[in-house]
Amino acid sequence: MFDKILRTNTFEFELIERASGSWIYDVNGKKYLDCESGMWCTNLGHNHPTIVETIKEQSSKIIHRNKGFLCPITIEAAEKLLDFITDKFDKVTFLNSGSEAVEFAINFAKKITKRKNVLSLENSYLGAFGIARDLSFTSSENEEFKLEFPVCGRNECENLDRFLQKAYKVIDKHADDIACFVLEPIMVGGGVLRPCSKFIQPICDKMKEIGALVIIDEVTTGFGRTGKKFGYELFKITPDILALGKALGNGYPVSAVVTKSDLEAKLTSSELYYAQSHQLDPLGTSIAMKVIEVFESEDILEKLKPKIVELFSFLKTLSHPSIIDARSFGFIFAIEFKEYGNNKTKELILRIKDSLLLEGVMIGFSTAKNLIRFLPPLTISDEEIKFLKQKITKVLEEIKSSELDTNPIP
Repeated sequence: MFDKILRTNTFEFELIERASGSWIYDVNGKKYLDCESGMWCTNLGHNHPTIVETIKEQSSKIIHRNKGFLCPITIEAAEKLLDFITDKFDKVTFLNSGSEAVEFAINFAKKITKRKNVLSLENSYLGAFGIARDLSFTSSENEEFKLEFPVCGRNECENLDRFLQKAYKVIDKHADDIACFVLEPIMVGGGVLRPCSKFIQPICDKMKEIGALVIIDEVTTGFGRTGKKFGYELFKITPDILALGKALGNGYPVSAVVTKSDLEAKLTSSELYYAQSHQLDPLGTSIAMKVIEVFESEDILEKLKPKIVELFSFLKTLSHPSIIDARSFGFIFAIEFKEYGNNKTKELILRIKDSLLLEGVMIGFSTAKNLIRFLPPLTISDEEIKFLKQKITKVLEEIKSSELDTNPIP
């Protein structure tokens, strides 16, 4: 069925053709509760009517333009985004993907500092290509610059000094050539982990001490996903550059790099030059502006608070013998497993994923990190949460029962 598609990924057999709110529908009309928000993008739900109307309206005017021209809607979107961010940023450019935004931000920092090395944390996923990819857990490049870190909520925090000393050793060794530190506030792809704030704060302070910049990768954690506007608000830090994406376009490919004019002033026009066919395009920027307007007008953050509590409380009540841990960082949820009965951990996770899909629930999973993952739209309803809870309970109970049937208690 997929013989004409380049196999860059593993695909499910279900063919999907439309979506609305928290639901995706396949070609046979079956609907699935989308607990991955597409690819962690549709924080406002699929095909939000206001966003769809904006696409129609802007498409009838102008979609694309030459790089030498700007449109009023792009300038309005920049102003809207800067107003939305609580800290004092005053410069922005709009790009296409989160990976591009992080890559742009890193190169921007390298040009400003005239340095080449970049720090990140182990388990970060920062991009699909370039320097950002090399700094991610998916690459074996730049291992020295991927700092070990204590995970919030685990006893590793008791060994904070050990982690800090190891990090300082790397920083001090390369102090004159570190351009920036790139922080993903919650490692979503890397295992749904939050670094300890008592580790992050001094590392960021150290960056300022040596003249390096702090970049926050908010591609996944931005726009309410952590229960706050942006993930860096979980830490007492002041970033120099933000990389935004995913939820900024609610499913449409638009991203942004946000920074400050005093940093821009350090570069010449030739150093600042960046030419990409769809940078600052009016369609993408009109969508970004409308996403922010909807986020504010629908009071998304305030309405999200009880949903976070309800879902996390439910996950903590699950008592399946294969569950090691259930964790939540805002509206990012994970259940970590160990092998159970005749199922190795990988087999168990795939079995849970497949069973939930049959029950009409799409989830995320990582066999490498031994977990299943939930990042539903922030607009998911109470009834939809109830449906999700019922299906999770049913699938886990069925797996438990099947193991008991196979291995009866003597």
